[in-house]
Amino acid sequence: MKRWLLLEMMISILIAIAVGGCGAPNDRTDTAAAHEITDSQGHVVRVPYKPGRIVSLTLGTDEMLMSLVPAERILALTYLADDAGISNIAEQAKQVPRKVRAEVEPVIGLQPDLVLAADWQPPDLIQVLREAGIAVYVYKTPSTIAEIKETILLIAQVVGEEQKGTELVAGMQEQLDGIRARLQPLTAKEEKVVVQLTAAGGVGGTGSIFEDICRYARASSGAANIGLTVNEVLTKEQLVAANPDVLLLPAWDYSGKTDWQSYAAMIASDSGLQSVKAVRNGQMVAVPERYLSCTSQYIVQGVAAIARAAHPEYMNTEPGKAGYYE
Repeated sequence: MKRWLLLEMMISILIAIAVGGCGAPNDRTDTAAAHEITDSQGHVVRVPYKPGRIVSLTLGTDEMLMSLVPAERILALTYLADDAGISNIAEQAKQVPRKVRAEVEPVIGLQPDLVLAADWQPPDLIQVLREAGIAVYVYKTPSTIAEIKETILLIAQVVGEEQKGTELVAGMQEQLDGIRARLQPLTAKEEKVVVQLTAAGGVGGTGSIFEDICRYARASSGAANIGLTVNEVLTKEQLVAANPDVLLLPAWDYSGKTDWQSYAAMIASDSGLQSVKAVRNGQMVAVPERYLSCTSQYIVQGVAAIARAAHPEYMNTEPGKAGYYE
């Protein structure tokens, strides 16, 4: 059955190449100067040293690429790149007209010389793209800021822009050092407990990127504090047990209709949550989702936003609008 499925997919691919390739440029990057790189799954990928037809299948690599290579070298970004609620490059992404989903036929039809994919994406998708002769580099999804830095350096190497990758990581570190300096006077007792609510519920368990963001912002994740893991969602009872000083309200979902102020009103009126410090003290705020869920250099903005929400007196800043920390 699997062979038949792959055969059907390959037939679809041939059709996609015939149709999609009609309007695609034929001047693919010369592979004579290609180099070989081993990806996170141990696959040796042969890539042109400076690929000029790059397709990104994740928002994380969308954001990295826009800072690493000229827009004309990017063939397509993901469809999420245009969504300012979750994308940090919504404006810049306009320079790349094509947007794609992680689907075989549209990607093959573009005839890329490099596809960037994450290790959480379907193995069959990766296999079929490779069988079509496309170089696919699969990176390991980072779960800490240190791993994000490593990923940026790896992607920079893949696209032949090592120097820009080094500069991007150095810029991140400079911003993190600035935040650390502002928070230096904080005592351990002043560090705050923070819980992040999303449209799906409270998140931020042990091993999550949110837990790491909080560490850099001299705070701790309430979900991690009570023993939740990275894939678990807080129940109402667990939210009470976590007892956060600051409650981050949902600021985005796929519907585009999330209203954090409505969430604040709903929580404030919930009799079962009145013992929670953040509710009692009115410390319910929103931070752009694009800062908290990203796996690119923009994660530093998440650290800054949490630091401002938890320690405004040390960050010496005010929210851009009532309760919304940019």
